[in-house]
Amino acid sequence: MKHVYIIVCFIVFTTHQPRAQTIAADTAYIGHYNQKILLGGYVATNAVLLTAAGKNYYPNNPFNVGVIFALKNTVINAMFDYGVVSLKSKAYGKTKLTDFQIHNYGRKLMLDLFIQQYKGFYYSDLKGHEIVRYPDLSVSQIGGEVAYVFNGNKFSGKAAFEQSERQLKSAGSFILGGGVYLYKVGLDSNMAIAGNSPFRNFQVGLNGGYAYSWVINDRWLLSGMAKVGASGGNEPQLAGDKKIRIYPTAFARGSAVYQKANWAVSFLMLINNKSVYAYQNQIQVTSVNFQLAYVRHLDEIFRRKKRS
Repeated sequence: MKHVYIIVCFIVFTTHQPRAQTIAADTAYIGHYNQKILLGGYVATNAVLLTAAGKNYYPNNPFNVGVIFALKNTVINAMFDYGVVSLKSKAYGKTKLTDFQIHNYGRKLMLDLFIQQYKGFYYSDLKGHEIVRYPDLSVSQIGGEVAYVFNGNKFSGKAAFEQSERQLKSAGSFILGGGVYLYKVGLDSNMAIAGNSPFRNFQVGLNGGYAYSWVINDRWLLSGMAKVGASGGNEPQLAGDKKIRIYPTAFARGSAVYQKANWAVSFLMLINNKSVYAYQNQIQVTSVNFQLAYVRHLDEIFRRKKRS
């Protein structure tokens, strides 16, 4: 419960930084949409992948469809999706999951929150001839990342990853941030590294990197952000509760956007890679998100009929 309290404090602190978020944009680099409403839809796939003892374990996660809705100059900015059908057939098993994420792109701060719980994985060789199911293999990842954008008045995360602004000129920025995560992993008895019981791992770390948006022309925008770092966390399975181990971390996101005066189509990608150690083995936990979205900027959703 102590670890959850620390994560909640991290979320509250990083979401209440008004001075950092109200830095004025350089209008030569960042443009605003005049419309009041952003409305859109998307198709996506989100997954948590595990790598342990030289094997990759995949969930049979669903294909998602969703909607986007935001009101300019308000706190209303929401995305909601629904899993339609599993990407793989029943031969790959069934994955029970909860995947809740928040991504906020401020002028100076970018915030990413993850609440992900997956149970039920499978292993398959490259040709798909061998399929082994691990119904009891589970992972829970609860945590968040914050990144400080040094050149936020010229580089717009909203234009790159949200399409609520426009990047008028190419710009980049160094970023410095950190993260806090709580992991719980339960190993399957069929695995080569079967553990005696589920284990928890709490991590706090720092990271840094660079973000850049390339304005190809008035229509096309390519953007990317990557940061690497290290986290420190306890590992009771190795040498007692007081043992601290350093874990490498990597975080990347990218986008390709085609935009016009009042609409845009975008492809977004996010990869969040962390490591935990248990029972003398390293386990990599990787969150992967892919999203294809269409957004439209409107002054009103339902137009009133003109009186004759």
